[in-house]
Amino acid sequence: MGIERFSSRREALGPLLASRLSGATRYLRIAGYFRSSLLEVVGEALETVDEVRVVCNGDLDPWDVRVAKAARDGSAALAQTLVSSWQAGEDGLDVMLARERYRRLHDLLASGRMKVRVVPRDRDNVFVHGKAGVIEHSDGRLFSFVGSVNDSVTALRHSYEILWGDDDPASAAWVREEFEHFWQQGVDLPEAVVRHVAAMANRVEYRSIEDARDKDGVVAPAAVLAGRPIYKGGQILRPWQKRFVQTCVDDRRLHGKARYLIADDVGLGKTLSMAAAALVLSILDDKPVLILTPSTLMWQWQEELEDKLGLAAAVWSTQKKCWLDGDRRALTQKGDQTAVAKCPWRIGIVSTGLIVNGNDEAERGALARKSFGVVILDEAHKARASRGQNGREPPKPNNLLSFMRSVSSTATNVILGTATPIQLDAVELWDLLMALNQGAPQVLGSTFKGSEWLRQEAIGHLTGQRPWPQSDLARWGLFRNPMPPRDEDVIFRDIRDDASIADNIICGPTYETLRVDLRREFAADFERLAEQHNPIVRRVVRRTRSMLEEKGLLKPIAVVVHPRLDDRLPEHLFDREGLVMNLAFKTAYDAAEEFTRLYAARCPGAGFLRTIVLRRVGSSARAGLETTRHLLGRLQGPILQEDEMSEEGQPTEIARPESAELECLRIVERNLDAIVQGSEVDPKVQVILHYLRDRRWLEDHGAIIFSQYLATAEWVLEALCSVFPDEPIGLYAGGSASFVQRGTDRRFVPRDQIKKRIQDGEIRLVCATDAACEGLNLQRLGAQINIDMPWNPSRLEQRKGRIQRIGQVRDAIHVLNLRYAGSVEDQVYAALSERFGDIFSVLGQLPDGFEDEWIAAVIRDRAELQNFSQRVQGTRPPMELRYARHVADDAGLDWEFTERVLSSRDIDEWMRQGW
Repeated sequence: MGIERFSSRREALGPLLASRLSGATRYLRIAGYFRSSLLEVVGEALETVDEVRVVCNGDLDPWDVRVAKAARDGSAALAQTLVSSWQAGEDGLDVMLARERYRRLHDLLASGRMKVRVVPRDRDNVFVHGKAGVIEHSDGRLFSFVGSVNDSVTALRHSYEILWGDDDPASAAWVREEFEHFWQQGVDLPEAVVRHVAAMANRVEYRSIEDARDKDGVVAPAAVLAGRPIYKGGQILRPWQKRFVQTCVDDRRLHGKARYLIADDVGLGKTLSMAAAALVLSILDDKPVLILTPSTLMWQWQEELEDKLGLAAAVWSTQKKCWLDGDRRALTQKGDQTAVAKCPWRIGIVSTGLIVNGNDEAERGALARKSFGVVILDEAHKARASRGQNGREPPKPNNLLSFMRSVSSTATNVILGTATPIQLDAVELWDLLMALNQGAPQVLGSTFKGSEWLRQEAIGHLTGQRPWPQSDLARWGLFRNPMPPRDEDVIFRDIRDDASIADNIICGPTYETLRVDLRREFAADFERLAEQHNPIVRRVVRRTRSMLEEKGLLKPIAVVVHPRLDDRLPEHLFDREGLVMNLAFKTAYDAAEEFTRLYAARCPGAGFLRTIVLRRVGSSARAGLETTRHLLGRLQGPILQEDEMSEEGQPTEIARPESAELECLRIVERNLDAIVQGSEVDPKVQVILHYLRDRRWLEDHGAIIFSQYLATAEWVLEALCSVFPDEPIGLYAGGSASFVQRGTDRRFVPRDQIKKRIQDGEIRLVCATDAACEGLNLQRLGAQINIDMPWNPSRLEQRKGRIQRIGQVRDAIHVLNLRYAGSVEDQVYAALSERFGDIFSVLGQLPDGFEDEWIAAVIRDRAELQNFSQRVQGTRPPMELRYARHVADDAGLDWEFTERVLSSRDIDEWMRQGW
């Protein structure tokens, strides 16, 4: 018959394929995307075909594919990605209308007659866009086709599609060869996808939230979360995130209150874990939800709740005295501070600054008097108590810790979040858990039976500062109150069963009433129980990146630190790892150091102003010049931009520099002005260009360039725009300072627009300030450049966390650290590198609380920096011992496959009820 040509303009293509498939024995299909709607067109014909094989595209992480091929259980990540991608195009109405199609598809897949392989899109595979197929009959008849025909009802009925068909054996052989090539490249459709199809075939919505409650009044997390936007958007809740939500729900079911501190590493989705838990817990009782977070994170929280969970949340404006929606529009009357206790929606987000600096007679007091269903404190390490310089004075809680103790006593569920629960001393962790214990004795025990854990000295058992008791009687006292539930360990199960004590009873039996065999079993296993099941580690959920990587739950992402010996950098620019200062810069820097010494000696309590000139000069000549002129009275306005205030704070009073200090500032100004006005390219810019252009970072990776200061970030951007005039470069800063510039054309835009353009690949280069980058997720980029180095090294880890995040598809990210040789930054990082080799091996362990002492050591005696490494090692969180052995996974939490869910309408109505 030869070649036949078909067009959807002339005839329907669905019946055409169906007639060719009738009575066929095998069907090989190259499809764009595997969609269930294929069966709506040719489903009945496919059911008569003995063997159907389909190869298609999938937005798969190549790492997931490699794991899936290497290990049986590694297919879980692959399956979750495919399921979430599929759900991205579904809604409740789609599922209901396509239920029969889902059932038919499931029957074909489950029977084994239809097999599907998915081809990952990576550097080794092209994107499978062409469509073709071969239909074979038992009598030898063949029909092969190629064309633009898509496997969807919309395409076949409403789009213009063409198809050329041929019954020639040579044509069929050609298409079959193409098919087999991609079949070998693909991976089998995981069983989990088949399960998802089955779930969709049977999924129904509860008629109401009340209809979804079980006998204990609990709504299953799966029913709440399975239909949320995170799954619709092609993403997933990761195994450890689901496990945290379930852990909170289990605690709420058992004790009526959930209390946990989550201390996961930066970049592991801690915000989403807490947000998902808040959603599920908020469904369980009709009370308000309060989220306390630093002001720089308030909008990130609101965006995360809206984008990932589809929840409306209001942000309290301390300046306007009203609640704001996601577009910053007022939801309540402005200027009414009493409205803080009357949030128009269930979730209200409030800055921790209001609690720290507020008034008990005003907003802070109004919040403290309310009873909340859920309270979340992000960056919880900022809630702490002072015990004097020797650490032996009675603890004096700061305002934030006092507020948390008060509000926790009446709240139902309380969650604290921080990557560094221990700052300077392990007792700070005990302070946080004592706040959780208010009204919830399952945390550290009941005062009625005299729990040992209610004494701050108990934390010493975990740090080694206090030995465990030697007598079995005293040892049992540490577990009796609070006593772990039966599922923690077989010994607790046996003791509770023997004494007929339910899991929700806090206190266990006395030692004297324990059976002799149970005493012996407890004594023999005490060390293990003490390490893994004491109340402190039971209430702190900590998962590190290395733990999750080791268990195959997280993709390993290496960090390649630059400069390196093989980077082919101009040798004249470097002295070891630091940049060589030219004469003018060296003169300015020396004068800045002398100003710092004189001013710090005269005004030891002057805070950041003691070091501001030195820090800014070390960042860039422009930033140093700007600050110097402020101090000389030549520039008006605040010394710090809004974008930088969260880190250093704006001084309320500035002691006027004296004559010797003024002379130092004039030397700084004169030399930096010569550099700024000069025509030479700054060495930092030269090095950046070497990596972006010569090492192809811009083309191969895309990059984010960090600075502590807006002046430096803008200076770098202008320099790069002059070199790359056709490249759009973003400035991601606080307030309204963000913009995108191409050449000399500058357009101010909201930060969200810059973030979206980066994620879409339209912007490959962005300069950002530290304070603005909180919550910034830029896993699309693969390189990071630190134009300056924070004096507190732990802030580098926070920067790195912007690109070393969930969703980063690269096997390695590149980090370039720039500093001047002989500067404070050079000595700080040299001291760390000498001891640790890889600087990032310690950064995540340097808490914010070290900053004041660290900077004092920098000014006073830099040799003292070496001592900090020993202190850092001594503050390793003890709960890592528990989770190093028991990394949380999602075994039994197959929420994606649940068949009964809450409707989006019911959830939205519930969450839009006010306080």
